[in-house]
Amino acid sequence: MDELDPAVVQAVAAYLRAADRLLPGRVVACAIAGSIALRAYRPGRSDIDLLVVLGGGAIRRRDMRRLRRLHRSQLPRIAARVVRGHGLSATCNASFVHVSELTRPVRAIRPIASHVGERFAVSEAFDVNPVVWRELVDGGVVLRGGPIAGWGLDPEPAALQAWCRENLEGYWRAQRDALAARRLPMSTATLEWCVLGPARLDATLVTHRILSKDQAGVVALARFPEAAGVVDVALAHLRDEPLPSEPPRAQWRDRTIALMTAILDAAGGPVRRGAAS
Repeated sequence: MDELDPAVVQAVAAYLRAADRLLPGRVVACAIAGSIALRAYRPGRSDIDLLVVLGGGAIRRRDMRRLRRLHRSQLPRIAARVVRGHGLSATCNASFVHVSELTRPVRAIRPIASHVGERFAVSEAFDVNPVVWRELVDGGVVLRGGPIAGWGLDPEPAALQAWCRENLEGYWRAQRDALAARRLPMSTATLEWCVLGPARLDATLVTHRILSKDQAGVVALARFPEAAGVVDVALAHLRDEPLPSEPPRAQWRDRTIALMTAILDAAGGPVRRGAAS
């Protein structure tokens, strides 16, 4: 872990200590996906996305109670970072799978549980999907267990594009519609989420690669006239840089909706070709 940011090293070490205390001998493997796997981690802004592999027998009620306690064990640390102005950065999100499921095609895996921020979910884990499995295979950072190449992960590469289209249609279309229904001023955090989230999926459809938010913003600028301005705002917020004066905040919502609509339309038809393709 020598190459990791010190805040990440501290966070994952504390998390695994808590996991070993609550579930002794059960955590047989663990790796980091997300921005760290993509070499795009931003200190003070990025969180930590873990795949935690549990061994031993079947998961029982007492094990699930301990997983909930593991999640809650993070809350004091999260609160302390928020008070110090670090937000939810360097927070461990985790998806739990049993070792017996690990080599199944990713869409066939039955997750044990997951937690993201303050939310804990039983028998579901959004990050058990073709995109995150590809991140792990290409650049996952192993915290416990042998090299990722020996884990037998099956990211189902033939399903990657279909999954991206399904996520755009099933999640981001509803987010676009909800954004259009609101009238409160749009925050920079919401703009970044609604611009770069769909842009990452579109970039994967075009390049067949998993790109960081920063890289996906560059692809969007090359592909969509609707991206002018709002991608610059999104990238400035992502990079913790001063926001550009154009477009004015009053136009953020309409321009974001226009870009989201263009990405949704492109995903439903022939892929637009641009300079980044």
